[in-house]
Order: sequence, then structure tokens, then C-alpha cells
Amino acid sequence: MSSLGKVEGGSQVAVSFFWEVPWIGASAHSDCGGDMETTRFYLLFFLVGLCSLAAPGGAAAKLSAQIQSTPQVPSMYHSLVLSCKVTGDTGPKEFVWEKKGIHKPLQRGPSDILLFRSLNATHLGIYTCKVTSPRGSAVATYNLWINDLKYKVFVFPEESNDSLVLVQARPEHPLLNFTVCLRSYTDLTRPYSLFSYATKEQDNEIVLLKFKPTEYRFYVGGKYVAFRVPESHMESEHVCVTWESPTGIVRFWLNKNPWPRKGLQKGYEVGNEAVVVLGQEQDAFGGGFDAQQSFVGEISDVYMWDVGLSNSEVKMLDYSEPYANPIFGWRNFPYKIEGEVYLVS
Repeated sequence: MSSLGKVEGGSQVAVSFFWEVPWIGASAHSDCGGDMETTRFYLLFFLVGLCSLAAPGGAAAKLSAQIQSTPQVPSMYHSLVLSCKVTGDTGPKEFVWEKKGIHKPLQRGPSDILLFRSLNATHLGIYTCKVTSPRGSAVATYNLWINDLKYKVFVFPEESNDSLVLVQARPEHPLLNFTVCLRSYTDLTRPYSLFSYATKEQDNEIVLLKFKPTEYRFYVGGKYVAFRVPESHMESEHVCVTWESPTGIVRFWLNKNPWPRKGLQKGYEVGNEAVVVLGQEQDAFGGGFDAQQSFVGEISDVYMWDVGLSNSEVKMLDYSEPYANPIFGWRNFPYKIEGEVYLVS
């Protein structure tokens, strides 16, 4: 019989036993040098998890922890919740929250959340959640940072089918209401895409497109409404658009001025498994770009909310952010540049 396996760190250990027994009908005894042949077979047994100091009396998965934020992209001067999610133990636990550079724990007890009622610059840093239970312990870290792009712009220097900004955030749930705002500056007269939100089911799930110098087109679920606008004379344009599913009402603002409301896709639900792109239109999920619809110029102040902003909130955007947390916003913008795009002041 093989020896017992040792316990290492409370993890499960597999121990093999080889038990040599006589075959039925054969002699149970023979001399070491005798001619009698004894047929034997080996029984293999696997013993799993009977010797675990971290989980007495039974097997258990290894304890692990992960910190998750709500919302997914933190925003300055809005609420934020960090949650320490634990797997491998459903019993009572103690959580200790710490911040790098601060010697005393921020919080200790049974609560797995750390709440920031109004996130500000003093809160930024590296946070640690240490969780302990009768079955073991685990540690998770979270880097709370803000990628503030205030006073910066993305520059798309030339026409292309591969230069874009990929927004690395998306809604947590399907959308029945939303608002998109951004600022652009260009001398293009052909059609160009500013904001493209595609799902696997619909590549034009949400699109903000300037079709010609005097017309914006706004798509939801593959259908669009058009808004006629004055031709710009080398000035930047700030555009906001909202949509609500229960009525299908679309609201459009150009440079904080509201246009007459229109209707689109009443009762529709916008999917949240999406790829969000600036400067290109997706004709396929995450691709299918056409240089003749690409943007050339500057884009900034990009925001998306899962609510419809009011007229007063849109007018105040230069001075204060709405109460609602954005899905993503310019004061903490999660992005990845692909191709030739530059972020400049």
C-alpha cells in the first residue's frame, strides 16, 4: 500500500492506494523462490480531500475573492460601491478593507462592501479586501483610478477603414432609455459616423451619423430619424440625443438647443452585449468599416447614460454633470486606440 499524501495549504490532495491481493482460486501463499505462479491484480483507489485542514470533515473549493465596482466605470462626484465577492465558502466571514498608504484598516466586519457616497480625488488609490473564514482566507486588490480627459480631444487625422477609438465599457443591462452626448469638429461634407454601438443581432443598434452638412441621422435598432440642422461654418458641434422605449420619443440637441421631438422604435429594447466605437460605423459586430464613412477631425466630451436627460440637464453639461451615473464619460473615459488616432490637449 502506498503512503498517505500530505496536506499542502488546505487544498485537496489525491492519494492513490495500490492493494495487492491474490486472485480468486489461486494460492494465497507461495515461497519466494517457488514455481507456483500466483495471479494478482491491483486495485486503484483515489482518496480525495479527506485530509484538509482548511475544510475539516469534507472537501471544499479553494477560497478566492474578487473586487467588483458598481457602476463598472467610476465617475467623480458620484456614488461608488466596491464589493468583495467570495467563492468557495458560503458561511460567515470577516472582511477587512485597507488602502495602500494608510496604516489602519478602513473597515472591518461582516460587510463585503465599501461605499463612497461622492467619489473624489482623495479616494483614488489601491484598495485591498482581506477575507477570512473558518475554511481559510483570501485577498483581492482593486486599483481605483480616474482617466480624466478634460481639455483633451481625440484627433482622427485622415480617412481610413482601420483607425478608431474603442470604448471599453458597455451597459450592465439592456436599455429602455439612454442618452448619448459628444462634441465634434471637422470640415467633412460627406457622410461620417461619430458613434457606433453594435450588437451581434444588429450592427446599427445605436448610431449617430452626420449624413450631410445639414442633416444628422440617429439610429436605434436599425431604423433612423433625421434632424435637419444649419450648416456649420468651421465651428465645433455639441450633440446630445435621448431615446425612451415606452413612447419611442427621441430628443435631439445641437449646441444645447433642442429640436422638435420625433418618434422611433417604440417598445424596442437595446441589447447590452455591444461593441462601442468612435470614428467608424460598424457594418458587422466589431468590424466592417468603410473609409468613406470614417471620421476625420476631432471628437471629445463623449458620454452615455442609461437614462434620458432633461432639457435643463443638457443645458448644464458644461458646468455640472447630471445626478445619474454615466455608463461612461469624459471625466473617466475607458478607451483603446486602434490605428492612427491621437489623444492631444
